[in-house]
Amino acid sequence: MADENVSKNLMDAAFKKKESEEELKVKEEDKATEGDIITFEKDGQQIEAVVTSARLQNSVVCDMTIMEDFHERNLEFEKTVVAHTNYSIKERRDR
Repeated sequence: MADENVSKNLMDAAFKKKESEEELKVKEEDKATEGDIITFEKDGQQIEAVVTSARLQNSVVCDMTIMEDFHERNLEFEKTVVAHTNYSIKERRDR
């Protein structure tokens, strides 16, 4: 009986995890593509960047040097990787 309860609890937990993962997925039409301008938060700062690669499954690579004040912000790198769930698209490039 105890084994059945453990099994049931494990199955319930697995289904809940799968459901939460499905909720986090971003629709294809909401994903940024190369050339799009995105905004996101990094180290407490609002960042604007241009997407340079959208080939990764769950994220994009972007270049933050498009910001006029990039050098004053003391960011460690010029490029960064941002998960699809962590940015919003500010401007789409012309397609």
